[in-house]
Amino acid sequence: MSAGPDPGWVAARRGAAARALRRAVSATGLSRHRAGFGWTVVPAPGSILASARVASWDPEPDYFHHWTRDAAIALAAIPEAMAAEPGAAGFWRQAVADHVRFSLAISDPDRRGPPVNPLKDSATGAFRPYLRPDAELAALTGPAWLAEPRCAADGGPDLERWGRPQYDGPALRAAALMRLGAAMPEARGEKADRLIARDLDFTLSVAGQPCLGPWEEEPARRSGFTLIAQWDALELGARRLGRADLAGAAETVADLIAEAADPVTGGWRESLEATPGGLDSATVLALVQAGRSDGPFALTAPRTRATMAALETLFAGLYPLNQGRAAPALGRWAGDVFCGGNPWFPVTLGFAEAHYRIAAATGEAAEFDRAEALMAVVEDLAPEGDDLPEQADRETGAPTSCLGLTWSAAAFLMAAAARDQALAAR
Repeated sequence: MSAGPDPGWVAARRGAAARALRRAVSATGLSRHRAGFGWTVVPAPGSILASARVASWDPEPDYFHHWTRDAAIALAAIPEAMAAEPGAAGFWRQAVADHVRFSLAISDPDRRGPPVNPLKDSATGAFRPYLRPDAELAALTGPAWLAEPRCAADGGPDLERWGRPQYDGPALRAAALMRLGAAMPEARGEKADRLIARDLDFTLSVAGQPCLGPWEEEPARRSGFTLIAQWDALELGARRLGRADLAGAAETVADLIAEAADPVTGGWRESLEATPGGLDSATVLALVQAGRSDGPFALTAPRTRATMAALETLFAGLYPLNQGRAAPALGRWAGDVFCGGNPWFPVTLGFAEAHYRIAAATGEAAEFDRAEALMAVVEDLAPEGDDLPEQADRETGAPTSCLGLTWSAAAFLMAAAARDQALAAR
């Protein structure tokens, strides 16, 4: 049996993660002034910051934006945040209602982007190359808003150059709201139904098309992460709404995913365009978000487990900090160079969640032990305080890149909940 995390640490960190998540949601008391752009942003109610930290790529990245993908992942963790912090239940109920209104506003098809970037006159010379082109902003209307990976935290359009289009966010948001509706009335009703329908119709229109994946790296391709997110939303929507068009599209996307079967590892390749053996941890994170218990995309499915095993073997040998560990800190993919190419807390926690859920479903002691060992890695690398970073340095394990990532907080809450499930099953 592998040594697991200290139970007291898990309990304390669970509360810390709930507080960290709450600070990023409807953070109307914060203000972000980007001096180089002459741009001040105050988050709107319902927005969810990818990070509440104020940074300017110096070297910590500036994540003070609302990413649709990250926000959907945070939404999925809200029941666990409420369980960890019962006194904040009222906050979360209001936050979900506000988030639905905010999301409807930023995706309003009748809205039009500005004809000229409003920061043109205020940006300094060093920052002008990072301004989003006028033509891109002027073209924003109709469904184009749903292909935006992020917006300003006040609900305005993203005024900086960034990787576009991205199609995973609306699918993840629709799936999160459909699941959340079972537990929270604020995720049901006319407004929520309208948002879900808008997200599903957009997903239906772009399903299977190339776009930038969750790591926002060129070139556009049909990534496993995006395809799985689209399949999950379409299949859930078909069941909820009884729409044959959604059911047919879900089957078509499932057939596309099947083309990513990897002959080298027996798992799933990063994308349909990836070469044999080309894996990415994002594929596993998408399967964890979908959380299916049967079928080819279940967590217990042979290709899911083969993908996990191959990636864990890869990262065990790739990062110096993994020497001598019972389980490795996990990164995104073998050739990752962002901020030095390091282990990511959301990835390591996502794999821990997957192993816990497999253990709960199968009763396999080895799966539980593996999950415990991964959580022990997080315990070892996590800094003091409420915030969990994005990454840990591949050699020293020191926190690096964003030092307080909302996705990391959500991932911890989900992994801790999966641990509870696995312990109960034992």
